[in-house]
Amino acid sequence: MSTASYNCPCCGGPLKFSGESGRLECAACGNSYEPEALEMLNASESGEQISFERPKEGFRTEEGVQAYLCKNCGAELITEDTTTAAECPYCGSPTILPDRIEGGVKPEKVIPFVVTKEQAQKQFEDYFKGKKLLPNVFLNSRNRISEMRRLYVPYWLFSCDACADMVYDAEKVRTEQKGEWEIPRTKHYLVRRKGGMCFENIPVDGSVKMDDQLTESLEPYDLSAAIPFQSAVLAGAMADHADADCAACEKRAVERVERSVEQAMLDTVRDYDTVNERNRRITTERGSATPALLPVWLMTTVKEGKTYTFAVNGQTGKLTCDVPADKKKSLLWGGGVFAGILGVAALILALMDALGSGSLLICAVVAAIIAVAVVGALKGQLKQAAQQSAAGGYIREGSFRLDVNADHFLYESTTKRKIENNTQKK
Repeated sequence: MSTASYNCPCCGGPLKFSGESGRLECAACGNSYEPEALEMLNASESGEQISFERPKEGFRTEEGVQAYLCKNCGAELITEDTTTAAECPYCGSPTILPDRIEGGVKPEKVIPFVVTKEQAQKQFEDYFKGKKLLPNVFLNSRNRISEMRRLYVPYWLFSCDACADMVYDAEKVRTEQKGEWEIPRTKHYLVRRKGGMCFENIPVDGSVKMDDQLTESLEPYDLSAAIPFQSAVLAGAMADHADADCAACEKRAVERVERSVEQAMLDTVRDYDTVNERNRRITTERGSATPALLPVWLMTTVKEGKTYTFAVNGQTGKLTCDVPADKKKSLLWGGGVFAGILGVAALILALMDALGSGSLLICAVVAAIIAVAVVGALKGQLKQAAQQSAAGGYIREGSFRLDVNADHFLYESTTKRKIENNTQKK
């Protein structure tokens, strides 16, 4: 297995790619280099590169993992067979595994890391603040922030043209009053909207291991900052190639496209009191899928045998997670709020000489409702991950068109109801 590692030409120390400067930087001597220059340098020295050795005899590589030797220090390292880049935990030397990239789908675009490890750490630390129902295992995991991984997640970027032909039932209601009678007049319309729009670079997670809800919560990415893929960008990070079926990922992109088209067409149906969809036909054409790598900081914590993941968008710094509320803390908070409200209410009623079983029961019900609401709000603080329902952020500017904009009046219906005389009723 051949490797392409990047060491400083000046001092021999490991180089890491900086998204901020766009250069490979050496922490040992402070020098920095253009990726293209290092690529050319490595190419000129390709005949002198040492291939990774096979594992020692007797070492058994399990299915789904690969073993290799670190070129810098000789340590034996193990990665999943989809891993294309890794950082040696012993010497910190970043190593690229280009033959693994070639074995999968080679990315065409990559967004370099902009958010530093320190900035990502700050996001985690800020998240832990004020979370009353956060389980202690997560609070105790703050000391593991240093272990968070810099990962390039594989994505499929889908682009397509979408066409829609929508038909709606719409109504306008006008109410007249004649004497003691109220007369609603409803005009019924058949509304048709036909048109379309273009979508660009809808990201769909291409890794089977990553949770789609988590990755979609990290959006949006600024794809205009993507650069053509070059292996040097991966230095100092881990990276996986896409192992999710492209067709399955395409289905997810189309679902988001359809919801966006539906909403865009519906937004053009105005000045009606009610609008209901009757028929629809949505098609996509001229679709394309581009493999890309997008930056993510990851940290995982295990609770009761289940792994929970914290993720930070490596370009924007947006954090997402989905962790459970601590059951004991939830009960304590709910019970405390209930008891506190009920106690105060009972004291006020006693001072007003209005304390009784009936009034106390009403107070207990109100206190219970408030307690449930408070606990629900505290639980909501822990829920950050949520799938994207549509793809509105990926519509090409100025691409929306409306080919048919027709509103057809059908008929008018009238009902009649007597106005209640409240004075007489009394």
